[in-house]
Amino acid sequence: MRDSMRNSRLRVPDREQRRSRWPAVVAAASLVCCAITAVPSAAEPSAGETGAQAATESRRSFLAGADGTALWRAAVAGVAADLPVARAVPPDFLRSPPAAGLIESAWIEPAAQTAPAWPPSRQRVVVRFLPVASGAWVESIEERQTFGDTTSPGPEGGVLAAAWESEPVTIWSASTVVEPLPPIDRHLLVVPSAGDAPPWAGSRFPRLSRAGYRIAGDYRAFYSCESLVCLTAAFGAGALMANTGFDTTMQNAWQRGVEPTGLGTFFSGCKDIGEGRYVLPIFGVAAATGLVFEGNPAGDSVGEWGSRSLRMFVVGAPPLYVMQWVTGASRPGEGSAGSQWHLLNDNNGVSGHAFVGAIPFLAAADMVESPLAKGALYVCSTFVGFSRMTDDAHYPSQVFLGWYMAWASARAVSSTELRLAGVDVRIVPLPAADLGGAAIDARW
Repeated sequence: MRDSMRNSRLRVPDREQRRSRWPAVVAAASLVCCAITAVPSAAEPSAGETGAQAATESRRSFLAGADGTALWRAAVAGVAADLPVARAVPPDFLRSPPAAGLIESAWIEPAAQTAPAWPPSRQRVVVRFLPVASGAWVESIEERQTFGDTTSPGPEGGVLAAAWESEPVTIWSASTVVEPLPPIDRHLLVVPSAGDAPPWAGSRFPRLSRAGYRIAGDYRAFYSCESLVCLTAAFGAGALMANTGFDTTMQNAWQRGVEPTGLGTFFSGCKDIGEGRYVLPIFGVAAATGLVFEGNPAGDSVGEWGSRSLRMFVVGAPPLYVMQWVTGASRPGEGSAGSQWHLLNDNNGVSGHAFVGAIPFLAAADMVESPLAKGALYVCSTFVGFSRMTDDAHYPSQVFLGWYMAWASARAVSSTELRLAGVDVRIVPLPAADLGGAAIDARW
């Protein structure tokens, strides 16, 4: 996709105020003292500045005064009062004859125009300060610069154009702005060799080895520090729900408000999606289909979904089983403790149906690009969990923890897929006006 580029002009603070005062800015450096004898001079563009690309307009004035340092400070203050000063080089009063000083303002856009025009332009003021015996000569030069004029002379070997970027750019749009690109130091590049291959390429059974590498990567991602922190936070929230009155209150409200309705009937019908004896064979058949029809778009999609679903189960099922016993909570109506946690007292603290029932939808959600489809699949992943609440088989905290274990497993699998797929990142220099920047293109 080619991102559009729009021209916008460089802006500085108090822009509108400076636009209205620009005609007086050029003379400001000359009129910094009360005792000034003006000696106007006609504009004299230097060689190479004529034409549409660049133009200058200068004015010269004499500042009378015995203290050259005070005159210099007054000149700097006069320019700074109207424009941001980008550079100020003081004169050398100790040399004979004294060396001239220099004041340069920042580049700003010209006065407002009725409509955006191409090519864009900018302007600034350059003040030369030359001390003499009884004062100082001050020359104020207004410089105007226009971009994008291809008729103006430029450096041999290519034309450098610039624009202001208001939207993300791609490699294509960046290449249309800069031509040619400067050479890149090869010592700074890390380029993979042509012979690079995945770690399972040399295996006697590459497909089996590939599955092993992916599952190992899934476990590393699931038990990473970031994942464990999130998992701890989720179980902390579950502990608050289970060991307070939240679970009982929500469960009773659900039984009164949802269970007798048609929505409750729908949720109850979704229970079988969370039965491992039904869905695990489906996951296996889907993964095998991907192996048989490898290279076919439909076969690859079905195979990836089956592979992701199986790996999510393999990664999430062991910790789920452990946490069922660690929490030690019971089902609604099974005992006096209810949803409260008691170590090794029971094995219903995390809903297994909610975990298994969320897997196929979360795996599919990670494969689609459409936000609408992704959101719909996330909603569907909660149906089996709601069925357990409707059937009065689990408390809300237990359903939440079962669903979260499936979500954490999905994140681990997606992290492995992204790492093995690789990411190609390209950076292209992108100058904009008198600034610098870069365009970044990432593909995976």
